[in-house]
Amino acid sequence: MLKIYRSYWGDYPANSEKIKQYGCFVMPNMGKKIITVSNANQGFATLKGSVKKLGADYAGASLCLFKKSTRELLWEIKPKKDGSYQFRNLANNMPCFIVAFDDQIKFNAVIQDMVIPK
Repeated sequence: MLKIYRSYWGDYPANSEKIKQYGCFVMPNMGKKIITVSNANQGFATLKGSVKKLGADYAGASLCLFKKSTRELLWEIKPKKDGSYQFRNLANNMPCFIVAFDDQIKFNAVIQDMVIPK
C-alpha cells in the first residue's frame, strides 16, 4: 500500500471539510513544525520585515535574499498584501542582504545590508 503525506502551511486556514471529502485525515497541531535542513544555509532561523513605499505598506515588490559571503541567492519571495514578509528555514546568524524590486518599475531597487537571521 502506498501512503502519501502532504502538509499545508499556507497563510489561511485549510478547509477541513473539503479535505475530508478527498478521504484525507487532518492531523492535529503537534506544536513545532518540522523543517528539513539539507545544507549549511538552512536552519531554524527567520527574517521578518515589511515593504513600504513612500511610508505606506506595499505588496507590489519582489524580495531576493542573498548570503553575504558568497552573494548566493537563497530565496525570492513576494510580500503579503499588507507588505509584510518572512524568509524561513535559514541558518542562524548567517549574514545576508535583501534586495527589493518594484514590480511596477516606478522606483529603483533598494537594498538592506547585514541582516542577520535569528
